[in-house]
Amino acid sequence: MNPLRIVQLDLRAPLVYRKAEDLSPFTHTGLPEDSLFCFDLSPDQHLSIEPAEDHYLGPVLFAGTLPLDPDTLAGPPLIELPQGTYMFAQVRELLGREGFIWLATEVQKEGLWQRLTLERRLYLRYLVEEGKTITQVFRPYRA
Repeated sequence: MNPLRIVQLDLRAPLVYRKAEDLSPFTHTGLPEDSLFCFDLSPDQHLSIEPAEDHYLGPVLFAGTLPLDPDTLAGPPLIELPQGTYMFAQVRELLGREGFIWLATEVQKEGLWQRLTLERRLYLRYLVEEGKTITQVFRPYRA
């Protein structure tokens, strides 16, 4: 397994998705090839260097899938991973809840070590590349 690489990412354009009410972040049956989830993190854990894993994730604020036709406005409302600066990491496997929390807390520790002001939102993205599922974490920050 490759060592985890956590980087600062400057996302220059938003990633736009169709809102999906019935999508669950950790139920992987029938998961679309590209899906996005936005979590609100616990107010008392989102800036902790050693967050309590069982209290870390707050509710899913929204979920979405890539639109089949990005030029049409028909269908569910659009949601996005906004343009901005993020602490970012990915692994080339489909992570469940525990693995995702581990990855997210590693990203949080790195951001805090770099003295960044991390926001409470946390984005989880699953996508398929070359037949493999990739799990990505995006954590917005201000320098």
